[in-house]
Amino acid sequence: MKIPNLPNLLLAVLCLSLPVSVFGQAAEPEEAVIPAEVSEPPYEVGDLVTESGHYIERGEEEPKINLRIVGNKFRVYWIDANGLIAEPEFAKASIRLAGSVRGRSYHYLRTLPEGSGLGSLGLVAPPHIYNVTLVLIPDEEDKEATTYSFRYTPELDAETDPTVESTE
Repeated sequence: MKIPNLPNLLLAVLCLSLPVSVFGQAAEPEEAVIPAEVSEPPYEVGDLVTESGHYIERGEEEPKINLRIVGNKFRVYWIDANGLIAEPEFAKASIRLAGSVRGRSYHYLRTLPEGSGLGSLGLVAPPHIYNVTLVLIPDEEDKEATTYSFRYTPELDAETDPTVESTE
């Protein structure tokens, strides 16, 4: 028995075995993978973190700015809509504390070694009750610094696990 047109048959089998995306149709976009467990400091970009500190809401598409105190040191992180640490938008910042401040009233923040946010070197004495002025300093001289003012209280130090659903 003779096999008709063997090269065309092999070509047809090969084409049917290729994925659909090879033929120019777009593959479905992958969903963002959100870690199931909360990370411990030091954090890295993409880590899921506890909800703690003061959050500065910005536009809907922009990450929130989170000022928290970790190990009695200031930390600034950018948190995306999924609660994950995003790439920092600034490399430097300063914090001025007003009120009855024990210790330093001015803190300079720079990029953390892991590159996930900004951190201060100086310690912040508890109780953490401060009027805070956070100034994010751009790298380019032609851009203006961004300033936020708010009240930081000890209640903001409490950590909430974002993976645990509320029973309320």
